[in-house]
Amino acid sequence: MTCCDLITALGNLQKSTAKLKHKWADTKAHWNDATQRQFEEDFLAPLAPNVTLAIAAVHQLSDILDEAFRECEEGDDSFL
Repeated sequence: MTCCDLITALGNLQKSTAKLKHKWADTKAHWNDATQRQFEEDFLAPLAPNVTLAIAAVHQLSDILDEAFRECEEGDDSFL
């Protein structure tokens, strides 16, 4: 991953999220009580919307950085 390779980091986030969902499904097959439901409600349920927001933000930031790099490569010295 390069300095600003956000897409690779985003892929890692998505893979990790998928792995967590899979492992949680396996865990729920063996743990089914009030504590499990409270843990899911308090810690896991809030993750999904936050990950979705993070993915959108990373895409937006990646686009902005790509544009900034393109502008820097063009060598526009008009601000000097």
